[in-house]
Amino acid sequence: MNKRLMILILIILSIGVTYYIEVNKKEVSMETRAKVEAELAQDPTFPARPVWWEKGHLLGVGVIYEGKPRDDDARRVCQILDKYGVTPATVQVFDVLKIQNEDDWDQVGAAVCSK
Repeated sequence: MNKRLMILILIILSIGVTYYIEVNKKEVSMETRAKVEAELAQDPTFPARPVWWEKGHLLGVGVIYEGKPRDDDARRVCQILDKYGVTPATVQVFDVLKIQNEDDWDQVGAAVCSK
């Protein structure tokens, strides 16, 4: 088997696996999303509602950025998501003031939530 054919097979397999994983993710219910958002709203670290949910497994949240990485905040959000059974998931943290003032989506932290 030549190298090109082997690489093509590996690419096709990786696309297939990625597609299978994405298709089989169950959408997070609106009730669960509301519970997560309510818990986030009680934490002053997150001054705004989440900026987006993608199938409930990719969550973008806003913080007031003070110059240091916010990966720890993303991990805290992972703990909340885990509490409500939302796994696997990815959390991205953005500077909410930059979004509001400059429409600049400056990512300042992230975490991959998994068991």
